[in-house]
Amino acid sequence: MLFTIIISIAVVAILAVSMTDIREMFRVVLFGSRNDAPRSAASFDPAKDVPSLAGKVIMITGAAGFLGRQAAIELARYGRPARIYVADLPRDEEAKKALANEIIHGAYGDHEEAAKPRTEIRFVDLDLASLESVRDCAANFVAREEQLDILFLNAGIIRVSPAITKEGYEAHFGINYLGHALLARLLTPLLRHTAERPGADVRVVVVSSEGHLMAPKNGVDFDLVKSDCADMHYAKRYGQSKVALIDLTKELSRENPQFKVAAVHPGRILTGMAESLRKESLLTRLTLPIAPLFCVSPAVGIRNHLWAATSPDVVSGMYYEPVGVPGKLSASAQDEKLLKRLHGWTNDALSGIKPLE
Repeated sequence: MLFTIIISIAVVAILAVSMTDIREMFRVVLFGSRNDAPRSAASFDPAKDVPSLAGKVIMITGAAGFLGRQAAIELARYGRPARIYVADLPRDEEAKKALANEIIHGAYGDHEEAAKPRTEIRFVDLDLASLESVRDCAANFVAREEQLDILFLNAGIIRVSPAITKEGYEAHFGINYLGHALLARLLTPLLRHTAERPGADVRVVVVSSEGHLMAPKNGVDFDLVKSDCADMHYAKRYGQSKVALIDLTKELSRENPQFKVAAVHPGRILTGMAESLRKESLLTRLTLPIAPLFCVSPAVGIRNHLWAATSPDVVSGMYYEPVGVPGKLSASAQDEKLLKRLHGWTNDALSGIKPLE
């Protein structure tokens, strides 16, 4: 009864939205992929299946947030890599230290002093809304490290209010896609170098979403992405950024057979992104009481990240739903013409960025 009442109120509350948008949003939310899908590799258990990552170096964008932080905790706990870099918005040294301590305590609990070997957590400043900051992040990392074994392009936003990046790109597209595309390009030489090492298993995990199904029909509206896209529903703004990330996965995979690249949908997770959206979206607030029916905790939702980063079954260039299930792609996410156009557009957008020396 409560479910019926809430859904009814929600539908009335968003009548101002086009019926097409309503239908798409409810189809994805109610009938999209499930974290506990019986057809998935639900038997994946990080405690048993994450292999030793001893000596490896990992970078996670957005690792101060719920998903990225949980990924760092699980990798430190079970894989014990040498170092994990938290690539996130700049903050003071005290805040950085507090975040590192939170990850260490989450990984090792009260036994952190006895944990041997223990992963070192480092912080590197990254603001994906600024291409200059992205380049600085890559330069700072390369200056400190001679290898990069696993790169998680994990950070992202979803918001209702229109906004733009420092360079004038629509916020979702600029942060979720373009900033990550630049970071991956700048770090690719180091990824290739690492892949040459004996026994290397280099990975790039690109966090997309089933939300790519809500993108505009043409996949990406190139005529609008260098604006705030104020007249476009926020779900479409978000969706086109996630289509672009799937295409980025394909491009990186094809250009770099030396390592594996996989896109993942984490599932529906109660994260900071959801909390932020709740402040702006009436629909999200109204459906809060039933969110536990569709969402899981970050500790469960992170399994697809971990699977893509470590499983021998990963096929490079694929998009996976939880856990390790080849996902359903929209027509635009399968469109080779769109991929080619996006590649050219991205080259033009990033043409003014100097490569690392």
